[in-house]
Amino acid sequence: MNPVNHMILRPVITEKSLKQAAVGVYTFIVPMTANKLTIADAVSRLFKVDAINVRIIVQRGKLKSYKQIKGRRSDYKKAFVQIKAGQKIVAFDLGQDESDDKNAKKD
Repeated sequence: MNPVNHMILRPVITEKSLKQAAVGVYTFIVPMTANKLTIADAVSRLFKVDAINVRIIVQRGKLKSYKQIKGRRSDYKKAFVQIKAGQKIVAFDLGQDESDDKNAKKD
C-alpha cells in the first residue's frame, strides 16, 4: 500500500470548513503521526493541487459518561491546508451557491 493514501483519513465537512474552503483552506483529519511535510505531499498527490501552507492542531477527546461509566473519546489531529489560488478540491464542492446574499433573494 502507498503510505500517501493513509496520510489523509477523511475531510471535515462542516459549515465552518465549507466557508474556509471557499477561500482556499481545506480541513482534513490526519493520523497522529503525520507532520506538515507529509500532509502537504499527500494533499498534492491525492487531489492534484499545490499546497502552499499547512497548519495542524491536536483536538483532545471529550470526556463522556453514560450512567455510571465514564469514558473519553480519542484524540485526533486536524490539518488545515491552504492551496494555490484558483485551485479547488472536489470533495468539498457540495453544490452550494457562491453568493452569500440570502436576503437579496427574499424580495
